[in-house]
Amino acid sequence: MTKEEIADLLEVTQVNDKVRPSLIRVMCKRDITHYGYFVSFDDYTELKAKNLFRFVLRNNFRIFNTDYQKSGKYNTRYSIILNGDDVLYIEFVMPLTSSVF
Repeated sequence: MTKEEIADLLEVTQVNDKVRPSLIRVMCKRDITHYGYFVSFDDYTELKAKNLFRFVLRNNFRIFNTDYQKSGKYNTRYSIILNGDDVLYIEFVMPLTSSVF
């Protein structure tokens, strides 16, 4: 997928500069599927220019959220970087309530 296609989908999850988490399935080449959440980190613009995007895997989301509540900032250690060139499609599986964050 192109960086514009992915960025357009990511804007759907942004509401008033706050993240509205939605469980997302990302289907990639080589039969790889990731479930998790796109979250905008400080390096979003820099990565987007290279068609790269940070993604928090579903099994890391609880610790990611707990760490954010304690420190007040996102920790990139709980995320992976997806290459947009490897993404076949993105599907919103389940919207979550805003009380998750």
